Amino acid sequence: MTEDVDKVERARLARKAIIDHMDCDDCTEDYVFLLQQDGREFGMGLTTVLSMLAFAEHEGAVPPLSTEWWIKVSRRYQ
Repeated sequence: MTEDVDKVERARLARKAIIDHMDCDDCTEDYVFLLQQDGREFGMGLTTVLSMLAFAEHEGAVPPLSTEWWIKVSRRYQ
């Protein structure tokens, strides 16, 4: 199974950067991760990443995070 996973090109940060959108009045995201996969660049907002993390936690794919942590995140990004 490890060999199959290693053959898959995973998405990775393009240009090793996270784009700060905190001063952008037209943006709905404070931070956007610029990713690249199969030569194609695309952005993924922090709220999407957090939603995926919540899903993974709910499904047991990652260890549970504390309620306090989720409350802090919720207050910051709502």
